[in-house]
Amino acid sequence: MTKKLTAFSLMLVTGILLFFPKQINALAKFNTTYQINYRVEDDGITHVNFVINQKNNLSVVYATDFGISVNETKLENIKVKDEGMYVTPEVIKSLNQTSISFPFVNKVVGKDKNHTFTIEYDTRDIAQKHGNTWQIDIPRLEPDENVSNQTVILTVPKGFSTPAYIDPKPDIVSDNIYYFSGSKISHKSISAIFGKTQFYQGTINYRLSNPDRDRIKTEIALPPDTSYQTVFYQKLSPKPSSVYTDKDRNVLAVYFLNPKENLDITLDFTVKLDFTPKPSLTQPSDSYLTKNAIWNYDNNVFTTPEIKSLTTAKSIYGFVVDKLKYDYTKINRQKPTRTPAAESLINNLSAICTDFTDVFVALARKAGIHARELEGFAISENPDLKPLSLTQDVLHAWPEYFDKTKASWIQIDPTWANTTRGIDYFNKLDFNHIVFAIHGMDPEYPVPAGGYKNGDKTLKSIAIKSIDEILFPKPTFSVEFVKQEGNDLEFKIVNQSGVSYYGNAKISGNEFIEVGEQFMDIAPFSDGIFRIKTQKQPFVSKDDLKVIIYLDGKPYPATVIVGSASTQAYVLAGIGLFLAFAFIIAWSLHLRRQKQKTSLYR
Repeated sequence: MTKKLTAFSLMLVTGILLFFPKQINALAKFNTTYQINYRVEDDGITHVNFVINQKNNLSVVYATDFGISVNETKLENIKVKDEGMYVTPEVIKSLNQTSISFPFVNKVVGKDKNHTFTIEYDTRDIAQKHGNTWQIDIPRLEPDENVSNQTVILTVPKGFSTPAYIDPKPDIVSDNIYYFSGSKISHKSISAIFGKTQFYQGTINYRLSNPDRDRIKTEIALPPDTSYQTVFYQKLSPKPSSVYTDKDRNVLAVYFLNPKENLDITLDFTVKLDFTPKPSLTQPSDSYLTKNAIWNYDNNVFTTPEIKSLTTAKSIYGFVVDKLKYDYTKINRQKPTRTPAAESLINNLSAICTDFTDVFVALARKAGIHARELEGFAISENPDLKPLSLTQDVLHAWPEYFDKTKASWIQIDPTWANTTRGIDYFNKLDFNHIVFAIHGMDPEYPVPAGGYKNGDKTLKSIAIKSIDEILFPKPTFSVEFVKQEGNDLEFKIVNQSGVSYYGNAKISGNEFIEVGEQFMDIAPFSDGIFRIKTQKQPFVSKDDLKVIIYLDGKPYPATVIVGSASTQAYVLAGIGLFLAFAFIIAWSLHLRRQKQKTSLYR
């Protein structure tokens, strides 16, 4: 970059305008406008074309060279044209940016003189296609007093559907072309998602080992349902001893291992990701507001005036994105240690995804916002822009918070917002995050899929690919009468399918059984208890009744033994009363005889 009284060099960033302090006054002597065209092709390649115009405001100042730094790293076919002539640029790639610089062909001197030139290239960092969906992210354009006008034109293939999400709203939409201009694109990135659902097919291998001499009980975490994802377990082999759901709604499969036994478990599954989160079934526990060794918001580092002013999820997200800096060298360490949030905040220039997540969770809980950590699989076409920080396979961590207005858990990703230099991961997520474990009650348990290596961390244990939409099966059940306790009848409902059931269990009443209905939340391959009440019971007999319990609209018959608990008590009570009555009569007769005998001897 040259520096002369009559020479000027400008650096423009795709998404961010970078100016050296001594150049700010010089830049004011130019009036700059630019138009950026993004044309997305069917194969996912985006052709980018910058048309830049500089107008001299003074007769004694002119530019000799130019440079841009774009927030993309996979650039091809870079071309620069100045005054109709192609110029060979200097291209320098860094971790998450590419710099393009070149000298101008001629000096443009004189007040009100215009200088127009173009920069174009192809990249795969703008648009990503996954199965049925497309995601387009254009880095934000920062406002600058020297830029009088900015225009962005986004052209997508004609086969694209109406976007499920686009922000900011375009000024004009003409068929498959979206026009953005003005100050609203100077402050934020442009994001668009085409498609409302995405499906993935996956296989996970869990490798367990028992080095002890005793039989042990252990468990593995299966990918759970969340507000954004629904999971279908197609095959879990070998079958677990039992399956249950913990307080975080993790699905845990229980296995017993004999001494010195190794066990390999395979899960084949399909996951459906929705763009719009589903409402929560229950209100969040206040346990999601508490502090612990990781989310230690009672540390003095959280007492600054700036932190005390953070009262909303959005303000906390913005603080974390701006305060922490991603450390690409940290992800390559063999054993990155999980540090408390306070330490992550102190060492804010060396952060990975767990640091971004832990600081957000700690700050949110401190502000009275229910929050927890998610760990799982993230699909990234470019790890430089969207790094995958956990060393086990390609796992990633991101937080979620409970939005009381939406009554839903909202997932966000401050890490990727930081590494992509401003892509919005607060108002929308994407179809690239698959949850393997939810950490709310415990910041480190359960271990997510991908962490069961049996000592060999080099083994690949996760395989996931995008697929076309499929129809998930309906859950199927078995119903068994368990017992009667007083007036309560208890049934065990077993979910025999690989999909969760969220719905009611109903039973029609009769002369012995009341009409009953109960909400059931039953994970795949697990069971739940359904309780109803009796209206009356037989006095001295057992009655085998045929009842029908309705689940998901389907009837499931069961046999109920009404009176099985009380009849025996009634019979025993009756026998006892009879024996007592007989004893009283017999004793009375005995006393009479004794009285008669006594009177005879007088």
